[in-house]
Amino acid sequence: MKYAIRPLEEGDINDIVSGETRIFGYSLGYDMIYAELKINPYAHYFVLEIDGGFGGYIGLWIYEENTEIINFFVAEEYQGLGFGKLLMEFVIELCESVNVKTISLEVRKDNQKAINLYYKLGFTYSHERKKYYNDSTDALVLIKHLR
Repeated sequence: MKYAIRPLEEGDINDIVSGETRIFGYSLGYDMIYAELKINPYAHYFVLEIDGGFGGYIGLWIYEENTEIINFFVAEEYQGLGFGKLLMEFVIELCESVNVKTISLEVRKDNQKAINLYYKLGFTYSHERKKYYNDSTDALVLIKHLR
């Protein structure tokens, strides 16, 4: 499989919305992602292309010495092949290159696969956000401190 990570383009938004809906049951929505792309100076969104097609994405805000991962997924057919780790390592390297000190993210408390990945990458538990998601599932807030 050939893959590439590249900046999000407007034409990718429909793939993101449909992918989020399939995987999470909801989406940030076309308008929000479009606004992030066009208006938010802190927003950085990247697409994972696999064999020329859409394989996933990751969105983050970089501000001062902090980064917050906004959303992230790998398409179901590519999960378990190391692409999630690849995207996360890409973001960590990007953050290190611009002197970010802390990366944070929220993850569903019941998403053990994602939690395991984050812990393997050096994220640690910070706190819990009760009933954070639309279905009232709690979120864990995880943080990674960079050098």
